[in-house]
Amino acid sequence: MLSPRIFHTIILVWFFGWGFLFVKFPAQCYRTGSWGKTPNAAQVKRVMFVGYMALFFVCLFLLELAFGLVHWAN
Repeated sequence: MLSPRIFHTIILVWFFGWGFLFVKFPAQCYRTGSWGKTPNAAQVKRVMFVGYMALFFVCLFLLELAFGLVHWAN
C-alpha cells in the first residue's frame, strides 16, 4: 500500500499537470483526447474551464493539507 505522502504527491502532480496542460494547450489536448478532431471555440472554452477547475482543486487540496483534516503523515 502506498504511504499517504506518496499518494498525496501523486494527486497533486496529476491534477496540476493536467490542469496546466488544459489551460496552456487547450486545442492540442482536445485534439489528442478526441483522436484528431479539430475543436471549435466552445469546445476549447470547455477544455480551458476544466483546466481552471483542476488548478482550483489543486489549490483547495493544498489549503486542506496545510490547515484541514487531510494530513501528510499518519
